[in-house]
Amino acid sequence: MSNLVPKSWNPTAARCLSGFRANERPTSFLLEERRIEVRTILESWWEPDYLCFKVETEDGRVFDLRHHECEDSWQVRELLKRR
Repeated sequence: MSNLVPKSWNPTAARCLSGFRANERPTSFLLEERRIEVRTILESWWEPDYLCFKVETEDGRVFDLRHHECEDSWQVRELLKRR
């Protein structure tokens, strides 16, 4: 069982590296108007309509990011450590 609890999804903007496809790998995103750098991608997966990523940021926090491909929009939620 994971020791991380997700908060609710919020709209965001993300910067990405593109390779085989657009928005292939997020490198940073906005959180409350602050740019947050992605240190590493921990996981990636597909859900209906979304390409999803679990990332660790430079300050050690963990977030889920998801990209809605048809709308070309991003959402973010922080994963908090379970108490």
